Amino acid sequence: MPQAEQTRQAIYLSLVMVSIASTAAVVTKYASAHASIEAIVTVQYLVCLLLCARVTLRPGLANLRSERLGLHLFRGAVGVLGFYLFYAALEHIPMVDAVLLRQSAPLTVPLVLWAWNREQVPNRALWPLAIGFIGVAVILRPSTAGLSWWHAGGFISALCLGISMVATHKLATSEPASRILFYYFFLSLACVAPFSLGDFGSLRWQDWAAMVYVGVAIYATLRLYTRAYAIAPAHAIAPVNYLAVVLAAFWGWLLWGQVPDRWSLLGSALVIAGAMLTLHLSRTAGKQPG
Repeated sequence: MPQAEQTRQAIYLSLVMVSIASTAAVVTKYASAHASIEAIVTVQYLVCLLLCARVTLRPGLANLRSERLGLHLFRGAVGVLGFYLFYAALEHIPMVDAVLLRQSAPLTVPLVLWAWNREQVPNRALWPLAIGFIGVAVILRPSTAGLSWWHAGGFISALCLGISMVATHKLATSEPASRILFYYFFLSLACVAPFSLGDFGSLRWQDWAAMVYVGVAIYATLRLYTRAYAIAPAHAIAPVNYLAVVLAAFWGWLLWGQVPDRWSLLGSALVIAGAMLTLHLSRTAGKQPG
């Protein structure tokens, strides 16, 4: 298949992925009115694990053999914390703010790489990062009364996602994608399940249906994400991810009457501009000879 056709297919996959992810965020916000965040995350990972096991275990138990269980466990714990904080933010702040803060994860990756590998951030990348982080600061709404802690939690969830991205990249050098996902779901479930044991007694069938849907949707988005990024370069399809911010604003307005204020709009513009500039610089750097 020609590269142009592959890129077009990847963009379509990304559009479907972002649309499904936006509905998962809506259903999570609905479910959090009756179910604890711990219960939602537990069911999410259980559903994902069951769906993933069907693929991962098909070649046999030998496919689970890994010499990097410590890194798998670290990634799982960080992933749980990231989802927990994101869902908590969805419950307490406007949906568009929570999703936008989560989408700022790519801005944190250079900082994670510096802290983890001591990789220096190129000088030309500093301005886009600064623009993006100014946008984050605007959304965090610092004031004389203090910081909006639920907004701060949303940004920490993005930092967790950035750490997870770097950990996944490290694992991918020696582990197949199916094994990475299996251990991610299994170890994440082990981390969060003990905290939710007493949270299921009073749930309605609608709450169970909502939580199961979130699990199926998250698994579907991960599969679509993996497929899209396998057939097309990141710079060609990553901008589609920011459709999530537009969809979050739409759902927030339609279902909860949330209208983004000028600070949310300004912060969103700065974060997206910083991310797009970073993406453009990485693309041009990759084209340079030598």
